[in-house]
Amino acid sequence: MTDSFLETIYREMYPKIYTFARLRLQDEQLAQELAQDVFVLAQEKLEELRHSPNPQGWLIRAAGYAVLHAQRERAAIARRTVPLEELQLSAPPPEAEDSDLREHMSQEEWKLLRAVYCEGYSIAEAARLCGMSFEACRKRLYRCKKRLRQELAAREKGGSVHVR
Repeated sequence: MTDSFLETIYREMYPKIYTFARLRLQDEQLAQELAQDVFVLAQEKLEELRHSPNPQGWLIRAAGYAVLHAQRERAAIARRTVPLEELQLSAPPPEAEDSDLREHMSQEEWKLLRAVYCEGYSIAEAARLCGMSFEACRKRLYRCKKRLRQELAAREKGGSVHVR
């Protein structure tokens, strides 16, 4: 059963919420997800929305909170991300060991690391190249670098750890 109130307000407000989110986040896919999440929330709180003196304002406020949350999440990821160039190595690993670092990541992860750190692509460009959102790309880079750091630290201590 379709609720005509929700359908009407969706048709009116989705483009506005999507545009607001896209302009604030500079990410089309994340803006689409955020706008859809706002309307999932609207459906869950339909009676509250229906009885609001300003339903459009209710949706805009919900979108504002969702954008703020997404921006905070991005900032938290950025604070935890260390560029690969900044990894401290006391001594470079022997050539034979260096080549097997690829074994600790998938083909897609290796392609992503090469694109950003060897070929000079931005994270946004690499995300488009690999067909993923900016946030997914940033998170995948973070996880790859974390695995590499752990492997290199294990090698410095004289062992080898296979981290997946």
